[in-house]
Amino acid sequence: MKKLISIVGVTFLLAGCGTQHLAPLEDKTTDLRDSNHQLKLDIQELDQQISDAKSKIQGLEKDKKDNKKTATNNTKIKKLNASSHYYDSLATALQSYNNIEQDVSKNKGQKNIQQKLDKISNNITDAHDQYTEDLDGHKLSSNEKKDAKVINKLNKNLTSAFDDISTGYQNKDKKQIQRGQKKLAKLNINSQ
Repeated sequence: MKKLISIVGVTFLLAGCGTQHLAPLEDKTTDLRDSNHQLKLDIQELDQQISDAKSKIQGLEKDKKDNKKTATNNTKIKKLNASSHYYDSLATALQSYNNIEQDVSKNKGQKNIQQKLDKISNNITDAHDQYTEDLDGHKLSSNEKKDAKVINKLNKNLTSAFDDISTGYQNKDKKQIQRGQKKLAKLNINSQ
């Protein structure tokens, strides 16, 4: 019986001591679970922030591409406007010449007709200079280079024709006027 009482007493003693050590471990387990839960929430928040940052980066890259396209389109528009302005100026100059062509053919050497011829020549030169200036600094595609070559050749031929007409009119040289008019008649503005 003594043994039984000793065993029961030791059991109570051990049972009492075990709970004292068990309570702090349970507290630590609870703290660790809370910390683990908080870390999982922090990880989810960081994952969301990373996802948001990636979306922003993709949006910025798309905006960058769009801006490049816009800049390229604006450059193309400037080049097309330069060509259009040149051809408009030529049309105006040629219309001005058509208005005085009969007077030029009469070859009377009138000062006002000579001044109009000089103005037409100057307008053609100014139009080409403006065209060249508008394209200056822009990289040209192969088609744009072809167009520029056509415009340069057209300008050279127009200038030559009007130089002959103007000089012939100034010198009252009917053959030189006719030579310039023939050059002018042979010009093909659309494709040279």
